[in-house]
Amino acid sequence: MVQALKHSLLTPRMRLEPVTPALAEAARAGQAAFADVLGADAPSDWCAASLGLVARSISHAWGPAPAPTRVVAVHRDNFCVVGDVRFEPSLRAAREFEIGYGVARSQRRQGYAVEAAGAVIDWLFDDAGVETIIAGCDSGNLASVRTLRRLGFWLDSTPGQTFWWTMTPELRSATHA
Repeated sequence: MVQALKHSLLTPRMRLEPVTPALAEAARAGQAAFADVLGADAPSDWCAASLGLVARSISHAWGPAPAPTRVVAVHRDNFCVVGDVRFEPSLRAAREFEIGYGVARSQRRQGYAVEAAGAVIDWLFDDAGVETIIAGCDSGNLASVRTLRRLGFWLDSTPGQTFWWTMTPELRSATHA
């Protein structure tokens, strides 16, 4: 069985906070309540795109206890939300997860997506018991294509407008060797 994330993940620049039921409830209440519970500034551009998604980031599919399906990335120096990373069981196979990420418009092109998603990927492989991770991105989204390549994903298929990427622990190790 895949283990749920129950603690913060730390990277050199960020603290990745799993969305708890309390944080999801605060997201439903709005930007100010969310920022207060998180203990960090939440930029309006990120909130407009992601706050509703954070509010729905608790899953009961992992067992009897609710589990997070998203982390919020908070910059460790200025206590400001940088973005978020989504991770949830795939419908295709057991021990396969799908991952996605978003970065506040004002924080893009600084490597935050690679850093945050990389920490979640490492946790999924090293601690959660996941065997495969997949990610999809629009074929025209060159920034996401570059991010997925930097993370170690391999292009798996290209149906329609969406590129589908895959990663295993072996592929991840080869990228970071």
